[in-house]
Amino acid sequence: MWIKNVKLEKGFYKEQGLITSTITELADLYIEDGKIVKIEKSGKAEGKALDAKGYLALPTLKDNHVHLDKGHFGGPWKAVIPMNSVAERIQEEEEFLEDFLEDTPKKAQALIDLITGFGATYLQVQVNIDPVIGLENYHLVREVLENNRHKLDFDMVAFPQHGNLKTYEEGFLVEALKEGIEILGGLDPGKIDKDIEKSLKVSFDLAKKYNRPLDFHLHSPGSLGIYEIERIFKYIENYNMKGRVSISHGLSLGDISFHEGQKMARKFKEYGISINTTQPLERPALPFMLYINEGVQVNVVNDNINDHWSPFGTGDIIEKLNTACQIHDFNDEYSISRTLKAATGGITPLDDQGNQIWPKIGDSADILFVKGESSAHVIARRIPERVVLFKGEFVKGEFEN
Repeated sequence: MWIKNVKLEKGFYKEQGLITSTITELADLYIEDGKIVKIEKSGKAEGKALDAKGYLALPTLKDNHVHLDKGHFGGPWKAVIPMNSVAERIQEEEEFLEDFLEDTPKKAQALIDLITGFGATYLQVQVNIDPVIGLENYHLVREVLENNRHKLDFDMVAFPQHGNLKTYEEGFLVEALKEGIEILGGLDPGKIDKDIEKSLKVSFDLAKKYNRPLDFHLHSPGSLGIYEIERIFKYIENYNMKGRVSISHGLSLGDISFHEGQKMARKFKEYGISINTTQPLERPALPFMLYINEGVQVNVVNDNINDHWSPFGTGDIIEKLNTACQIHDFNDEYSISRTLKAATGGITPLDDQGNQIWPKIGDSADILFVKGESSAHVIARRIPERVVLFKGEFVKGEFEN
């Protein structure tokens, strides 16, 4: 299949030494067996070709932390019931989990359609593993995800929302690992488990035994959160698990100075830790580009979308980048464009020097076509006209004049 008139980013345009815009040109792409096998100048397509009508080609999006279970989206509207603590919120959850099971597949499908419709082709799905419903959410959501293999890749995370130690002691984490769940989750070893060392030891013991990566959800602010992260460094070293750990939220990373953040970012790079951040509005957000510039993989993520924790969320990672740019005052062509790394697993059309590095011959044909002028334009204006190509097959949208 030829796709003609595809807009590709080719470099940065400078005026008086400052980057003011992005240089683009039209190209024709030939797709075969789910790969990009030819990239030619516009007008070189042979035979019948699909016209992209000047849509900009970007890498498809990756949502590295999203909950598809225990939500309201896809069902009747419901805002959050006021609570005073995380413990109260967890108690609320315990009371409705069993009742929610019947509608979980329908709601999970609605969220998948929402998120993939914006251009995501990879989801890292957090799913409750807990003493109330055991592995039932895992089984239900897994079946829905398997039915959507035509438009996404995914991994699932065993998320012990009601406590890592409690869920482990009742045998559910081991059961999930034996069933093949891809990633082991952990949760606030200080605030929820109230025993940092025991909680981390259980997590790392299981990860090592079953050869799984770890994803720690850390919500603790300030010094407690920083201490938890520093202990995770030590456990990574002791268990030889560099490059196998991610930290979600890491709210305490938004509470430290720029200088302390630089030192922390270098530690994250040293231990191969990636970060998943929602870039929250209600508190200081971690300076994610500081970490990216130090070589850390940072993913801006959806997390929860209209559930009992929050009534908000659109499912669009591009909108999340837009919010992040406003939080951190990124408003020029260059700085906005660089944030795309946090939505694509680190892939951008141009490197930091303006050299074209994507797409290349041999790349997987996972392309988000957007009716925009550049990466920065798409992020700043949240361009809605999008067409999604996954492994060489169109899964969403049509090219419009």
